[in-house]
Amino acid sequence: MDPTVEQAARQITAEVVAKAPEGWTECVLRGRGSRSGVGMFGGGYVVPSRPGSYFEMPFPSQCLGSLASWFRDAHDWEAIVLELTCRPSGAFELVVFRDALQPGSGPEDGWTLTVDPGFRPSEPGAADGVEPSGLRQAGDPAEAVERLRAVLRQHAERHGAEPEMPAPVTEAQLAAAERHLGRPLPADLRALYLEADGDGDSEALDGYCWMPLDGALAERDDYIGVPTWYGWELGWNNVIFDADPPNTVRRCSGHPGWLPFATWFDGNFLAVDLAPAADGRPGQVIEVGRDFDDGPRHVASSVTAWLGQVLGRPDPHAPQQSGDDPRQLIVSALDERLAPGVQAIHLNDAGSPVDLGPLSATPHLRRLHLNRCATADLSPVAALPVEDLAVGLAAEADLTPLTGHPHLASLAVGSETPIDLAPLRTLPALRSLDLSGCPTPDLALLADLPGLRYLALSGTQWTALIATGRLPAHLAAARLAGAPPLTAALDLLAALGVDTATAYRLSGTVDDAS
Repeated sequence: MDPTVEQAARQITAEVVAKAPEGWTECVLRGRGSRSGVGMFGGGYVVPSRPGSYFEMPFPSQCLGSLASWFRDAHDWEAIVLELTCRPSGAFELVVFRDALQPGSGPEDGWTLTVDPGFRPSEPGAADGVEPSGLRQAGDPAEAVERLRAVLRQHAERHGAEPEMPAPVTEAQLAAAERHLGRPLPADLRALYLEADGDGDSEALDGYCWMPLDGALAERDDYIGVPTWYGWELGWNNVIFDADPPNTVRRCSGHPGWLPFATWFDGNFLAVDLAPAADGRPGQVIEVGRDFDDGPRHVASSVTAWLGQVLGRPDPHAPQQSGDDPRQLIVSALDERLAPGVQAIHLNDAGSPVDLGPLSATPHLRRLHLNRCATADLSPVAALPVEDLAVGLAAEADLTPLTGHPHLASLAVGSETPIDLAPLRTLPALRSLDLSGCPTPDLALLADLPGLRYLALSGTQWTALIATGRLPAHLAAARLAGAPPLTAALDLLAALGVDTATAYRLSGTVDDAS
């Protein structure tokens, strides 16, 4: 028993007891800790006479930080998850494990379990097999330079002086950059870097900072060049939307063919696209970064055209865009806001059963979530390219209309009655499945889904599935839904083949001697 861990557990328990509400019988504290910080998730005081009431818990950040540091040093765990159960007597039980387990953000959100930490779901536009563009670059090097000078004059008129620009890069530096990228730079951006190596942080380009070439390459290597991944809890049903105009930009959250060249210092970047989709132009300008995890935004056909936009000029090579229709809708009814540009719909608290027929107005729909409402007929979904479906089913509904759906990758189903899962065998793209909101159906057939990588079930369902002896063979992650203890999540993780023998367990009381 390590004194550091014991001292932290006793100190947290003492604080929990001191701040407890009257009549409490137990308090469960769940937390995470790493080098980047600590946090608490779920749990709380149990007061039988006041079920459902909220009672503020202490946030022992210093103790959680000490625990994270100790386990990092002693076990080489870069991050930990813990559960501390405290009682009015001062007794406590502590369980700690590495971050292969993640608690949900709410008391009923259960645990996310990582079985294969190296697996990442693919994104449609990340693969090399995407149809390449046959279009030519739209930029003009001489025109780009002239427009850059005009933008700098415009900046001078507004601010009283032209910015002092850095020295240009050399041909040798440009050649080295192109070797690093494995692709040639657009001719217009290349010409600009032969004028100056960025704008020296003057933000002269319509408020954007034009980045030096080395800085652009570093951002691409560290951030923009790879798909974004926030873990299975958030990413199990991730969808990348198409840009507007469609099929101009790859559907991915990061790609080595994207080179950022300007930023507002907000985590977002303008980038030149050196690997466009079939209807895009090499060297087109896109917006990527922190706010574009669900897909990049098409900005202009070239850097030359973008500089023209800064000067108030139209882009002569821009494809026809669909207008101001948002890509995502949050609605309480399927009404006149539906339009061809809509790619995601969150339908909340609609009258059930919901008629999904109006979805024919959204031929590019990729995500459909029915929240706290249900439908009796999934037939309209069969004709749509929906990749992520979360749906409640009325008693008379079933999954038959989804048979053979070529795009459906993630499915969450809620139902008050058992449903036939046989249509799942016919879904070639299915990789993520949440059945935790259904009565336990015949779960043994889940082993017949070779592409299944994520599975969410309730504790009862997991017990039933394990009893069949037919677990899906290639799960990379799972979720244990509901409000089970950390020990139950550890048991499930072990059943899925992960060694949990190093889990740390400690029990004691506040009054124990040091």
